[in-house]
Amino acid sequence: MSLYGALFSGVSGLAAQSSAMGAISDNISNVNTTGYKGSKVNFNTLVTKQVSLTNYSPGGVQSKPRANVDVQGLLQATNSSTDMAMSGQGFFVVNEAAKPGDGDMFAYTRAGSFKVDKEGYLQNVSGWYMQGWPLMAWDNSLQASTVSVGQSTFMKGYKDDVGNQVYINDNIVSATHLRPLNLNEVGGTASQTRNLRMGANLPNGDVIGATHKQPVTMYDSLGGDATVQFNWKKVSQNNWDVEAIPPIGAKSLTLKNTNAAGNAGNVYGAMGRLDFQGLPTTTGVLNMAINGASYNFRTTAGTDGVTLGADDFYTDPSAVSVGTFVGNLASDINKAFNLEYNSLVVDASGIAAADDLEVTVDGTAYSFANVGASASAAATALMTDTTFTGLGLKAYANGTDLHIYSEDAMSFSVTNTSGTPSSGAFAVANWDDAETGLAAVSKTTDGVTYCEQLAGTNSLVFRQYDTTDDIVVSGLNTLDLSDGNPATMQGQDLTNPDTFTLAAAPDSTGSAIVFNGDGTPGTINAGFIDVDWANGSTDMSGTDSIGLFLGNEGIRDGMTQLNGDYQLAYWNQNGAKFGNFAGVSIGSDGIVTALFDNGVTRPVFQIPVSTFVNPNGMQSLTGNVFISTDNSGEPTLRQAGSAGAGQVNAAALEASTVDIGEEFTTMIVTQRAYSAAAKIITTADQMLDELVQIKR
Repeated sequence: MSLYGALFSGVSGLAAQSSAMGAISDNISNVNTTGYKGSKVNFNTLVTKQVSLTNYSPGGVQSKPRANVDVQGLLQATNSSTDMAMSGQGFFVVNEAAKPGDGDMFAYTRAGSFKVDKEGYLQNVSGWYMQGWPLMAWDNSLQASTVSVGQSTFMKGYKDDVGNQVYINDNIVSATHLRPLNLNEVGGTASQTRNLRMGANLPNGDVIGATHKQPVTMYDSLGGDATVQFNWKKVSQNNWDVEAIPPIGAKSLTLKNTNAAGNAGNVYGAMGRLDFQGLPTTTGVLNMAINGASYNFRTTAGTDGVTLGADDFYTDPSAVSVGTFVGNLASDINKAFNLEYNSLVVDASGIAAADDLEVTVDGTAYSFANVGASASAAATALMTDTTFTGLGLKAYANGTDLHIYSEDAMSFSVTNTSGTPSSGAFAVANWDDAETGLAAVSKTTDGVTYCEQLAGTNSLVFRQYDTTDDIVVSGLNTLDLSDGNPATMQGQDLTNPDTFTLAAAPDSTGSAIVFNGDGTPGTINAGFIDVDWANGSTDMSGTDSIGLFLGNEGIRDGMTQLNGDYQLAYWNQNGAKFGNFAGVSIGSDGIVTALFDNGVTRPVFQIPVSTFVNPNGMQSLTGNVFISTDNSGEPTLRQAGSAGAGQVNAAALEASTVDIGEEFTTMIVTQRAYSAAAKIITTADQMLDELVQIKR
């Protein structure tokens, strides 16, 4: 029994040392294989239970191969931006297919020698494709998993083949929640602005009414860049308002506050815009719904400012420049605003030609004699009186009613000093500039609803604050040029070429920012921006509203009010304009940033790091990849450099962990051990031969 046991023990030694020699040969063969993890063969004894105290029963040896997967290889620099090396624990996630489907295997590797294949996908030398998390501009959804890059926020997600938004669960390894990186699909793309951030100091020492302007750039969904003019105005101590003038190509821009759920809430203020590209034809009609009343602004030839009937104006576009026409149209629209929001309305049906009118302005009375026998005559007489117009007052007849209003927000009253109530004389009326009607129309007070021509342009802007009614502008498609093209850029909106709405602003009674005594924001009423585009871009509203970060309440991380000068600390936004793809850069956090030839950079992808509780328990496959097993545990996806995951090093590769000197030394030992095991067999064979010879 012992001789045969010795023979078999020698045979087990040959098998074990052969296994060790196989591992050594693989190690030496892969000494230059990127990311290769050297294997070692350990040995353990095979012991036969001893049933006799006087005889020994040999067992032998058994080999136990072990891959040292958790051993870090040296990093070697390369000149390829798509080469990647892992420094620390973890693996790149790869798949055998570029766009994985059912049955395609996910695997894990340290071999980061990725190149772009003919279709634009990142594929390593073993034919496995990089998988990770595509990045998009954050749409403010709480469902999204977000990533902060600089001052901008992105989310892990993508649009599927039918255009549905998919939010990635970054804890799941599947074809739905991991996607390939295709560099061919990066170039020429553009993303709209989703978040704007601003930090600036608004001087505490400014006088009431002081303003500061800040132009900023934002991007629409087509990659166009647009300039939005932000105007800050001090309305009282510690209180600042803000307005945002819509960019060229936009119909309106609406500021909203933040609701309890952290989404866009009520309207704080709204601005509209009309950009004229030329003089319209003489048959157009621009209609506006103001305070529930309908006003028509016609481009029929005639005399500017003369009415065709009740609530019916016309602005003559003939024989004038575009700028002059726009200015006249602004004046007519403002007249309509004043009629609705800011007029003293007096019944002139019983007025006599010899009646005198007394207007008291800020406590001082002014008399105007022989005003005329009708509302129209009275309006004409007053508007030709330099004293009347010098007070900043205007008069306008509408049927039998005479409207008198102030463009300078003065308190005033009107009395007919000649007639009596029984003869249809004017009733006494008073108006205080603190009341909503006057404050709603005058641009010299806090609340505003008015229209003006942007200086030096062919553009109208509308402002609306402290109102409960939308202002609806229609008839844009009637203001055509002689060649049939729209007279306004806003008429180019193919989805709605005729109309735009200036939203009511019932929630704008408070200031945009109310500061605390230490200069930090106490209340912020502007947190989101909606933009209604007319240039073919996707509108930014609802779930696509632009987030406006002006700082956190009680913290000096955005807008502040301290002594000193106005100083912009930072302004940034996400989104990107169109540019040709020029390459990528990869950060240590796994963020893949696309580089464009116009200097724009945009994060497009994040490379996850897969970690395992026992990486040495993974099963190796052809192609220098591993798959998880019960011994290794399930993979956990992490952001590179966090929670124990390794960092990604671009333009570098991880070398094989094989030490060729150690392997040759081990080879010598293995060879000697093999020879010794063979000697056991030959010796046992001789002893058995001697045993057989006894019988002879």
